[in-house]
Amino acid sequence: MKLPRFTLAATAAAIALTGGVAIAQQGGSMHSMPGMDMSHMQNMTPTRREMMGVMQKMNQGMMQGMMDPDPGRAWMKSMAAHHQGAIDMSELIQHHTKDPKVLAEARKTAAENRKSLAELRAKM
Repeated sequence: MKLPRFTLAATAAAIALTGGVAIAQQGGSMHSMPGMDMSHMQNMTPTRREMMGVMQKMNQGMMQGMMDPDPGRAWMKSMAAHHQGAIDMSELIQHHTKDPKVLAEARKTAAENRKSLAELRAKM
């Protein structure tokens, strides 16, 4: 299955941020992440900062979900947070782009993730 470029970029960024959330939860900062130069974050546009905030919220929810002692439920809770994050990012980008291809993909992604989230919640 070929994933849209936006999904791949969001996934890569989410993976990178997961380490940052773990460091922050341990009392560190994302500036201290080995191999990660986060100094450029100060110069981000408001839209990118907003997107990073949505991704951080998603990652925190995913990590919180993984704390469930049952591995299956932990996975389901983490995936629910992941789908909610995809919905939130898709809605956000719809407010910040006029590109018809991006808008179409964001609408499609939001719809698919709403369906997946509803299915997960029904089984939790």
